[in-house]
Amino acid sequence: MTMTFAERADQLCDTLRDMEHNAEEGDHLFYCAYLLGLLGLYSSTEGEGEAAFDEGFGAVLKETLIAEGVEDTDQLNITALWQAVCTQAA
Repeated sequence: MTMTFAERADQLCDTLRDMEHNAEEGDHLFYCAYLLGLLGLYSSTEGEGEAAFDEGFGAVLKETLIAEGVEDTDQLNITALWQAVCTQAA
């Protein structure tokens, strides 16, 4: 059965909340919160499929990081966390 975008967003948010709960440094908490906020916005997008959700969200994440002028180091760390969340939630 194919997962809806809303179901995938819930799955990813649960994984991120677990990571956030276990975070030991402020920067990691910020990265988790950043992704959770953006996932909350993107979760209302209609669609199906884990890969389609991940690809679409990844593109939106990249655009948003650039549009908001997030520093390069933070962009790399947020992107790395996003990839880790996808891997762990799979």
